[in-house]
Amino acid sequence: MPGDGRSRFVSIAPKDALAELGAAAGEERGGVFYARNSCPSQGTMDIFVEPVLPSPRLLILGASPVAVALGGLAPARGFAVAVAAAPEEHRRFEPGVSRFESLSPPKEAGEGAYVVVSTQGAGDRAALKSAAGMEARYRAFVGSRRKAAALKRELAGEGVSEDALARIKAPAGLDISAISADEIALSILAEMIAVRRGPQRRSTEDAADHREE
Repeated sequence: MPGDGRSRFVSIAPKDALAELGAAAGEERGGVFYARNSCPSQGTMDIFVEPVLPSPRLLILGASPVAVALGGLAPARGFAVAVAAAPEEHRRFEPGVSRFESLSPPKEAGEGAYVVVSTQGAGDRAALKSAAGMEARYRAFVGSRRKAAALKRELAGEGVSEDALARIKAPAGLDISAISADEIALSILAEMIAVRRGPQRRSTEDAADHREE
């Protein structure tokens, strides 16, 4: 069964019953996932599975106004927020935010997370280098394409993986003509939600298409 985090209706039945339905174990069709019942009882059972998933993690590198705005918006959308910034900048963020005391937190802090570099000139290179070394689900830089390209060239010259640098999106966020820090933060949050929910939405639409056939 694909690990896409969406709800499923699972039909468990013995081999003969599956054959009568024209289904095979491990097949998903019309929104139903079929599984073989190997129990001696040879009974059938239908189960609705609703996954309980951990909160997605957002790691913000920097303490710019956009970083602070994003740190304030993200928890309401279900994100667990951590911030990597100088200790004296931590007071800018809400009390419930986890904190790292430099722009180079442990690599595992960004593993599978949404990582946003928002340093506004205060440690851009260090934060971008840190983000490039993380196996994150989403990585983005708050800044212009030109600035990001220049920083990436410098880091590539220092031996940072060009492939990893290329996966850092710049500028961060969807193009909603944002200007203020709050608006830019909202555009980034929207992009993160699109990355998070996109696979689930496509799976749901595919299942609906099958049901209509």
